[in-house]
Amino acid sequence: MIVRTEMKAGAACYTVQPGDSLSKIAQAYYGSADPYNVSKIYYSNQQTIGSDPNKIYAGQKLYIPS
Repeated sequence: MIVRTEMKAGAACYTVQPGDSLSKIAQAYYGSADPYNVSKIYYSNQQTIGSDPNKIYAGQKLYIPS
């Protein structure tokens, strides 16, 4: 398990819920699920998510950059 110890001002931490996707999370935090916002979340959490951005699991904690 990877635990983030650094958080930038304005950033958030989100715990993935059943049925979530990076698109849904991007829509909730940025107001848009466009590919840029989805990629921003994915690349900030690539070690946690792994190589497939379509496979996130309930309980994962994701860093949401501002």
